[in-house]
Amino acid sequence: MIEPITFTVPLSFEAHEIAQQCSKQSSQTKFKQVYLNTLAVYAVDSYLRCMGFETDWLLSDSRNPLMLKLMDVADLDVKQVGKIECRPVLPDADACQIPYDAWGDRIGYVAVQLDQSLKQATLLGFTRTVAKEVPLAEMNSLEDLLVYMNRIQQLKPVNLMNWFDEVFDAGWQVIDELLNPKQLQFRSFRSNNTVPIDRGQKIDLGMQLAEHSVALLVTIPPEPDSELDIVVEVYPMGNQTYLPPGLKLTLTDESEEVIFKAESRDADNFITFTFTLDLRELFSITVALGEVNVKQSFRL
Repeated sequence: MIEPITFTVPLSFEAHEIAQQCSKQSSQTKFKQVYLNTLAVYAVDSYLRCMGFETDWLLSDSRNPLMLKLMDVADLDVKQVGKIECRPVLPDADACQIPYDAWGDRIGYVAVQLDQSLKQATLLGFTRTVAKEVPLAEMNSLEDLLVYMNRIQQLKPVNLMNWFDEVFDAGWQVIDELLNPKQLQFRSFRSNNTVPIDRGQKIDLGMQLAEHSVALLVTIPPEPDSELDIVVEVYPMGNQTYLPPGLKLTLTDESEEVIFKAESRDADNFITFTFTLDLRELFSITVALGEVNVKQSFRL
């Protein structure tokens, strides 16, 4: 048996002063929740800064008095990575509790065990599982957390959860700006009665495509859920009716394993596939023609 790697942070006077400030406007029943949450965030913030990550705790919901009053949150914003939820765990607990308030817009959850005297906090591990309760024995190691966060930094993925708040990365346009009226009419005919969220991006593969510019379209449901059905499509742009033959559309997971692949044939108006992913998953879409390809990463 190999002991899991943990990290212990002393809870200094500064930590307790911040916790006191965050919880002073709380009701009696809310005081303990906010205080312990704040200590947990302090510990994770200290750890990640030791590991070389830039954090922005002041801009996190866990430092917003209104959000603390209304919700049970212990989030920490990590620059170029996303939000980590830092959940306090009492000494005799065997599971990490994750409230519904913290189910959205998180790349993962870190279990932070506070000792009885609140003098130190130990980071036990992390999980990307969205559940009311996650057994501590099923947590991934802190080493896995660092690998995962470094990978997110390197890939700089598009955060699809932001789309539910109508926040879109540069270069992602409304579909009307990319497709011609006939294509738009065809997409409308294929859709059901729901109004999904969709955006598109022009893909330039250089000389390999000559005059055949293409648009990569991504569609998600109108409301977030624990699982999301995602539709990916590629259409020719401008006056082109067909995609160039041999254009490949590939979906890979965070381990670079190919999940789906589609390839255009002669006289294909578009290529597409639909897949379902859990929250917290990282994936990539590649559009390729010959030896030239463009890759875009996403996360939920």
